[in-house]
Amino acid sequence: MNTARYALSAACLSSALAAAGAASAADPDPAQAAFDEGVAHMEAGRFEQGCPAIEKSQQLDPRPGTLFTLAECEALRGRLATALARFDEYLALYPTLAPKQQRNQGDREKTARAQREALARDVPGLRLELPPDAPPSAVVELDGRRLAPTAIGPLLPVDPGKHLVRAQAPGVRAFERAVHLDRGEKRTVVLEMTAPPAPPPPAPPPPPGSAGGAGGTSAGGPSTPPATTPDTVGGGRRVAVYVTGGLGLVGLAVGGVTGALAMERKGVVDRSCAGTACNHEGKTAADAMKALGLASTIAFGVGIAGAGAAAVLLLTEPKAASAGASGGAWVAAGVVPVGSGGAALDVRGAW
Repeated sequence: MNTARYALSAACLSSALAAAGAASAADPDPAQAAFDEGVAHMEAGRFEQGCPAIEKSQQLDPRPGTLFTLAECEALRGRLATALARFDEYLALYPTLAPKQQRNQGDREKTARAQREALARDVPGLRLELPPDAPPSAVVELDGRRLAPTAIGPLLPVDPGKHLVRAQAPGVRAFERAVHLDRGEKRTVVLEMTAPPAPPPPAPPPPPGSAGGAGGTSAGGPSTPPATTPDTVGGGRRVAVYVTGGLGLVGLAVGGVTGALAMERKGVVDRSCAGTACNHEGKTAADAMKALGLASTIAFGVGIAGAGAAAVLLLTEPKAASAGASGGAWVAAGVVPVGSGGAALDVRGAW
């Protein structure tokens, strides 16, 4: 801050203090008390406290001298645009004063014009512009204050520092930006107001007869699950009977085949072994016989379990489902001998 340029007028400050001293003899009113407090802060360089106090005094008891002192305080505070506006108010008020009141102001009118000319060179300027397609109902705010339509476009004097610009209108996306301006800086901000993205198109309705389609739900009401009939219940049980029964038959068949192969290896062992002594062929056959015997035992166990489960499901099946299954699918498996000492698995069925 160039304090020499915006220094408080010594004569004006002296007259203000003299007026304050004269008034101290009487009971101080709130406006005078606020003014005295503000001037005391100004003398100490505490402009952040002094200017609001002087402004309060002006609001309680408007006086030309108080207005002039407030303008000088704001200039020293660094709020150049605010000080410029206060000097303009004072210069507009001065011609309306009586000749005696003008004489009491001393050199304030001359000082105010000089101060205003100096401030005008350093006050930052902010120009706000709306795009051509902006809606007529657009509302523009600067630092929380709504601007008149005539303020959109011209260069607005603002104080140095940070400012918040906001523009909004129904049906468009709000625009908001923080702008920082230094002393004497001029800037233009275009308030880019764009329409929000269009909502995605609605999903096409499902085809009639599908889940959630026509006939699946009532208008405005919750969907109702399809009615359960004996055929649908029996159909699920019937599939389980086929699966477990088929596994049981396959297990029995595999057990039979592996058992037959084990018996074949036993014949080789009897021919090639004498007691515990076996030649190479006998030993190989003995090892294969043990493995086939174990596989046969396991397969028979699986077959018996599967057949038992299928029997339980079949016996407990509802009559309607059982009746429908009598002429339906069937499956059968068995062991068929092949050649001398061989066997094959035979599985048959219909679905």
